[in-house]
Amino acid sequence: MKLDKALELGKKGLWQEAQVRKNPSNLNEWFVILRDTDHKPFMLVDNDDQPLTTEDMNALIEIIRSIHLKEFTVFL
Repeated sequence: MKLDKALELGKKGLWQEAQVRKNPSNLNEWFVILRDTDHKPFMLVDNDDQPLTTEDMNALIEIIRSIHLKEFTVFL
């Protein structure tokens, strides 16, 4: 799911949960999985279709807040 689309859907309240997981190809990085109200999962990507990964958990927290979610689960 592209970031712009995720933001748009978040304003409509269509996200049920977010999960933050370790990047399997680089265990120092994290990525976000979003689940909609139908429980369908979407990996969050930037607007160039590149997976949105970062070593900075705080950056992901800000993104999750911007899509109108207040809680998320972290998988180690």
